[in-house]
Amino acid sequence: GFGLPGLEAMVHGCPVVSSNASCLPEVNGDAALYFNPEDVHEMAAKIDEVISSEPLRKKLIAKGYENTKRFSFRKFATQHVQMFKDLLGE
Repeated sequence: GFGLPGLEAMVHGCPVVSSNASCLPEVNGDAALYFNPEDVHEMAAKIDEVISSEPLRKKLIAKGYENTKRFSFRKFATQHVQMFKDLLGE
């Protein structure tokens, strides 16, 4: 998948703690804290870090708003339509 849940959280002002798997670091950029999806203790530690630190939460929220500006659902949809047209030879 594309990793929309992280972006949706950012748009709504939520700090993001995310797996470092797949495309998530590319999509979320430096606006999230990352953990190894195989390590539940690391995941819990990252969540605790965000809960325990107001400055970190504020930083992630601000970076999240900035990160979402890189994406536009209209642009995303237009690119997908074009991709399908290209695949169909149109």
